[in-house]
Amino acid sequence: MRWVDTGTTHITLHFFAELSLDRMDELIQAVGAAAAREQPFTLRLGGLGSFPGGARAKVLWIGLSEESAALAGLAAAVRAAVAQCGFEVDPRAFRAHVTLGRPTPRFDLDAWRSQLAVPVGLPAFTVDQVALYESRNGYHVRERLPLGVAAGRRGTEAPVAT
Repeated sequence: MRWVDTGTTHITLHFFAELSLDRMDELIQAVGAAAAREQPFTLRLGGLGSFPGGARAKVLWIGLSEESAALAGLAAAVRAAVAQCGFEVDPRAFRAHVTLGRPTPRFDLDAWRSQLAVPVGLPAFTVDQVALYESRNGYHVRERLPLGVAAGRRGTEAPVAT
């Protein structure tokens, strides 16, 4: 099993296979504005699964313990901002998950299946930002865009009036 680095675990709201640097500022501004309109919220992870299911699993993940309207709203806002910048958005429904690892050839499918039935109880956490990750030689945060905060000049932040 190739486990992911726990320091970079995240819920993907939109995936870019390629993103040219000359489009980065436009994207950061659009997604930052979308994030500023959303307020921080709480999530709790729970429930294991895989993509695709069964013996062909390529990604093992943990989902949410319950649906989150706040996360669905944030994902929709981010996807709308991405589309407004002229990027293609995946037409499939958003499926919140955190990737745990990728099976290797000696992956024990039976052991994973037994884990799927075990309840997962993790503490709740606060979602308070959208992070733009770059995945060259591992994951690196390129930009953090806080929720509920409007960016003034780059590098400064001011609370959004509600």
